[in-house]
Amino acid sequence: MIGMVLAFLAALTYGLSAVLTRKKLNESNYFSATFILTAIGSLVLSPLAVILTNFKIVNFQGIIFFVIAGILAPGLMRLFYNKGMEIFGVSVNAAIYATYPVCSSIFAILLLGEAPTLENWIGVICITAGVIFIERSLGNSKAEFKVNSKKFLIFPLLATLTTASSQLISKYGLAIYNEPLLGVAIGYAVSLILYTLLLTFSKRYPRPSQKDLQLFWKPGFFLSLGWALSFYALSYENISIVAPLLQTEPLFILFLAHFQLKGLEHVRPKVVMGIALIVTGAVLLIGNSG
Repeated sequence: MIGMVLAFLAALTYGLSAVLTRKKLNESNYFSATFILTAIGSLVLSPLAVILTNFKIVNFQGIIFFVIAGILAPGLMRLFYNKGMEIFGVSVNAAIYATYPVCSSIFAILLLGEAPTLENWIGVICITAGVIFIERSLGNSKAEFKVNSKKFLIFPLLATLTTASSQLISKYGLAIYNEPLLGVAIGYAVSLILYTLLLTFSKRYPRPSQKDLQLFWKPGFFLSLGWALSFYALSYENISIVAPLLQTEPLFILFLAHFQLKGLEHVRPKVVMGIALIVTGAVLLIGNSG
């Protein structure tokens, strides 16, 4: 039960961070936002990890798992996710990304031996139907998307796959070295290194400015809190339980966007239907806990 509560709280902080990021994204760009979000998270999490982690017993195999998981997410995932949000907006991007519990559950079944239930498969059907609604809304979109092409769905879909893979590897790491705060701090650190290398060796990425720091420090704080909560949730519960609960995030995004993003987000009926189906599917997947 503790893990489920932590996952639910993580979903709330993820949603708040996504809405605050989208609110300011028009004043910046997806890479600068990604860099600042990660830098703020590192500043928050690294000192806490040093203070609260028990370093008397260090498991280097577990640390390697944390490093690999961090490269996948938040590292690569955040680039894909924020690029998708820049193109499609927060509601559509989050709804497509919300399909990652399907991948996470399949990975958990195949590689961790978690047994599927009827609720699992009904949840998969609901989530798939929700994505169909989202794709149809893309085909009829006029104003809220900068690019009217389904090929750009590759960005939220890649974010989905990297998140699911990262969760699986994180679970392996936590199973042999149960230090969640250290795990998420390492993930943030390697992600920040990745973004710094991109800035250093590629001219295509804009350099973050002081203005970007002012724009994104708040969502960066809430996002780091969400990641910490999700790692602790994984330390208590199976992936097939935690992943669906984390993806109640679109429900919070839909609610918060109504008040925070007036004039920026036009949440259409098909998007609302898609989010409702995806959240329903995610809840049904929790049946695996029984």
